[in-house]
Amino acid sequence: MQPIYADFATHLQRFAGYGPRFAHALDHVQGGDHDWFASPRVESYHHVWQEMHYNLQSTLGIDRAGEEASRAAAEPSG
Repeated sequence: MQPIYADFATHLQRFAGYGPRFAHALDHVQGGDHDWFASPRVESYHHVWQEMHYNLQSTLGIDRAGEEASRAAAEPSG
């Protein structure tokens, strides 16, 4: 992950904070606290990934809700 978010941060400052947050969560996971991988109770690796993914989609102008609605409308019924 580090090369990916580092590249994003080079171009867009708002992505710069993800590196330390991923590292913090990963340190906990590697230290044996596996809640830091995907638990909703902490700022887990998964939580940081989801936030970065949403931020990237917003940056690119991708509207997932709109995509889902369009896909559902295009599917044949019945």
